[in-house]
Amino acid sequence: MPATPAAEASSTAVAPAAPPVASTRAKTVLMVVGLPGRGPRQAERVKARLEQWAALGRRWAGTPDAWDVRLVMPDDPALPRLAREHARWALWVDSSADAFSDTYRTLCQLARGGGPRRLLALHEPHLPRAGLLDNLHDAAHAYVGIELLILAQ
Repeated sequence: MPATPAAEASSTAVAPAAPPVASTRAKTVLMVVGLPGRGPRQAERVKARLEQWAALGRRWAGTPDAWDVRLVMPDDPALPRLAREHARWALWVDSSADAFSDTYRTLCQLARGGGPRRLLALHEPHLPRAGLLDNLHDAAHAYVGIELLILAQ
């Protein structure tokens, strides 16, 4: 029996378009030590710093929303496990008068506590390498066996 025109039309009708699918791309986890606390305000400081790097053309920084920033205290008992589980770590470097001593103390705690052995120095983009950053880099390597990656202009 031949199909009716109505039946043919319904069998060839195009299904309604599916709604757009939200991006399922996972955020990149960045473990950060050296901040004074663990609240949302501190995580926003990290994202703002990453945004500054991105504005300077550092493609690796991406967009702030691409990062899952997780703040860790340097004396956290879970530090050895976290260091094994997460590849990307950053050390917050402030530009205050006590920045060297505070940051060096954090590095020592990381080394004693089984923390990561390689960290990105997350500092103000225009902080010169000479001085604070070079001193931290050298002390991290020589005294605590930590590689500190510094990106300075």
